[in-house]
Amino acid sequence: MKSRSFLATVLAGCLAPALAFGPLVLTPNVTQAAATDQAECQVHSVLAAKTGDGTIPENLKFLEEQLRDDQFAAYKSFRLLETQRLNLDVKRPKVAPLSSGHKLSLEYLGAKESKLQLHATLMSRTDDKKLFNAIYGIDNNGLLMIGGVRGDGGKVFFAIQCRLNNAKAG
Repeated sequence: MKSRSFLATVLAGCLAPALAFGPLVLTPNVTQAAATDQAECQVHSVLAAKTGDGTIPENLKFLEEQLRDDQFAAYKSFRLLETQRLNLDVKRPKVAPLSSGHKLSLEYLGAKESKLQLHATLMSRTDDKKLFNAIYGIDNNGLLMIGGVRGDGGKVFFAIQCRLNNAKAG
């Protein structure tokens, strides 16, 4: 757990100081998967607000450990705004227009040593200014959290979870 906090601190200082939360890379314990030319990602947009009873809704239980972390202590309610699924082929970026008005470009770069290599770019609502731009590696089914952008009475963050897609495309 302490290594996650250290990694989050390092990434927050280096990659996205303009965002309030900064990026946080979390990699759960998972079995190693074989390399593939495809990845499947889910992009979850979540609104964090300072009012509420602190309950985490059922549809966000998969993020409960992260939402209970100190960096979210100021927030008392969380609401899933949307989930988008992106099927990615190697080196073919896809852009997801998000309900918050932001755009997320996600590119699967391949797998190295059982880690997915991805390039994520989060663009602002109004002028496509890059708010976050990083190449990163995560374990299969790992999670990258980007956040701290204002929206809808709180702060919106984005949880990107990707896994290798071992099924052959047809």
